[in-house]
Amino acid sequence: MVVILWAFTLFHLVVGLASLGLALRLLTPAERAHWQSPLALLIAELLCWIYPIAAFVGAKSAWSAYDAGHPLALTMIIAPILWLVFMGLVFAIVDFAEDGVLGNARSRM
Repeated sequence: MVVILWAFTLFHLVVGLASLGLALRLLTPAERAHWQSPLALLIAELLCWIYPIAAFVGAKSAWSAYDAGHPLALTMIIAPILWLVFMGLVFAIVDFAEDGVLGNARSRM
């Protein structure tokens, strides 16, 4: 169990830092100019800013639960991944609903 908790903790650390980096990049005017859909940009920003917080809370809660012998520690550390999946689905739905083409929310320049 400790190995699994450490693996997911490191996963959340790496993905959380990458998410923060992308969130900071989304604040620049040059990057914002590439986005054709303001709603898709908002969803991307929500995903990038909220995931690191959810990952920290999930990892901290999971380790505390593991120390207390709680059986749901694994569930707590996997929960932030559900945020990624959910927001990915919302992003895909919004992107497709706007123009009928998946992957057109951001220009490739």
